[in-house]
Amino acid sequence: MILDPPKCFWLALFTFTLISNDCVGQHQDSIIKRALVKSWRKKAEEYKVRLFDRLPTNEERSYTPPQVIKNRGYPVEIHQVTTDDGYVLELHRIPPNSSTTPKKVVFLQHGVLQNSGVWTANPTSRSLAFLLADRSYDVWLGNFRGNTFSRRHTTLNPSTAEFWKFSWDELGNHDITSSIDYVLKFTGQPRLSYIGYSLGSAAVFMGAVKHQDLNSKIDIVIALAPLSTFAHAAIEVLRVFAPWVDYLKRALDFMGVYGWFDTDGLGDQIFKSFCEQTRTQAQFCIDYFYNIFVGPSKNLDPDMIPLFNANLMRGTSVKVIAQFAQNYNAGNVFQAYDFGRRGNLLRYGSVKPLEYDLAKITAPVYVFSGGSDHLVTPLDVDWLLSKLKNLNGSNRISDYSHLDFVWGIDVKEKLYEKVIALLPPP
Repeated sequence: MILDPPKCFWLALFTFTLISNDCVGQHQDSIIKRALVKSWRKKAEEYKVRLFDRLPTNEERSYTPPQVIKNRGYPVEIHQVTTDDGYVLELHRIPPNSSTTPKKVVFLQHGVLQNSGVWTANPTSRSLAFLLADRSYDVWLGNFRGNTFSRRHTTLNPSTAEFWKFSWDELGNHDITSSIDYVLKFTGQPRLSYIGYSLGSAAVFMGAVKHQDLNSKIDIVIALAPLSTFAHAAIEVLRVFAPWVDYLKRALDFMGVYGWFDTDGLGDQIFKSFCEQTRTQAQFCIDYFYNIFVGPSKNLDPDMIPLFNANLMRGTSVKVIAQFAQNYNAGNVFQAYDFGRRGNLLRYGSVKPLEYDLAKITAPVYVFSGGSDHLVTPLDVDWLLSKLKNLNGSNRISDYSHLDFVWGIDVKEKLYEKVIALLPPP
C-alpha cells in the first residue's frame, strides 16, 4: 500500500468538522448568526480576490514530460531500461538535431520524490534540458525506481512490499549504473557528462564508489545541491521525526505501508485546490508547503507552481525517506542504509552501516551549492568537498536555496550558463 498524505489531511479535516459542528450546537443562536454572516463576508472577499488574482491556466499541468517536450517544439524519445535487479526504468531523451556525427551525451538525474519533468517544468528559456538541446547536446533524463514512470518490475508487483524494498543504495548501485550503460550502448558513445540534482548527485557518488568502472564512463559529474552527509540539515520536520525513524518505520511496516508520498489522483486534486487557483495560493504553497520539506525560497515564480507540483511527490519507498533521517542521526558520514545491528552484520559484516569512501571517486566532480539551502547546507557541502579527491572546483551561490537549482527565476544566468561552460563541446 502507498501512503497518500492527502488522505490524512481529509481525515483530519473531517474530524475537525465533526467537533466544530458539535461545539456550534452548544452556542446561542445569535452567536451562530454572527458567525454565518462573518463566514459569508469572508467568502465574498475571497471570491473577489480570486477574480483578479487567478493563476493563468497551463495546459502542461496534465502533461507527461515527453508531452511537455513535444509541446515545446522538441523531438522526444521514450526508452525502457531494465536494471540488473529487475526494475524497469523509463528514460526520456531529447535527441540532437539531425547530424551525421554523434553528439555529446548529457545525462540529467532528478532528486527525491521527483521525476524527469523537473528539468522541463520551467519556461523553455530557463529549463536546463532545453538549453542543452538548443546547443545540440544529446539530452537524456533519468527516472528513479518507484516514481510515476519507473514503477514496473520483471517479476514484482508494485502492490507488494517486496517491490518497495529499496533505499538510496539501490538507486546508486543499480538505477544509475544500468541507465548509464544503456545510454552509452544505445548512442555508441564511450563516455557521457552527468548532471545530478540533490539525491541524483548522491546516487552517482554511491555508484562510482561501488563500481569503479563507472568512473571511466563519465567525463564530468556536475553536482547541483548534492546530498552526502546530512548532519546539519535545517529542516524542522526532519529534526522532529529523525529521532523516531526506527519506530515510525516499524509502525509503517506493521500497517503495510511501503511506498511513500505519491500524489497521483486525490493528491493532485488537493494541490490544484489549495495551491493552484490564485497567485496568493501559489505563494502560500511556496512559503509553507515547500518550506516544510526543503526550506524557504524567494526565487520561484508563483505562476509556474502548477507545473512544479506536477513533478513533485511522484513516489518513492519508505526506506528512501527513512535514509534521510538515518544520515541526519549519524552525523558527519555518508553511509548506506542502516538495517540495525543484526541486519548490518548480515549485510555489511559490521554492526554499523557501510560508509561510502568518497575518495574512491575518480571521475572529475564539480559542485554547485547554495548559501541559503536548508536541506543541503553549506556545512554539509564543505564536508563533501573535503572528501572528494578529484574535485575540479566548486561554486556557492549565496542566495540560492534547494529548489532554486532547478526552478529559480534567474537560474539560467546564475547557474546553467556556468554548468554548460564546464561541459565538453557537443
